[in-house]
Amino acid sequence: VSVSINPCCEIVEGDSVTLICSSDSNPPAEISWFKGGTTVGSGRIYSISKISSDHSGEYKCKSINGHGEK
Repeated sequence: VSVSINPCCEIVEGDSVTLICSSDSNPPAEISWFKGGTTVGSGRIYSISKISSDHSGEYKCKSINGHGEK
């Protein structure tokens, strides 16, 4: 599982940000997004429009299929 951010480097308040979670699992995995311990989205792509300081924190994606989770 890997996460990429678009734009990649410098993000300023008001920007739109896209987080992309990639998983090469077989069978395909279901993806969930978390900020802290709270679920904030699902699917391979999580988008934040007009980012602000309210969005600060650590984001993680979880990949789950019949063989386990990561």
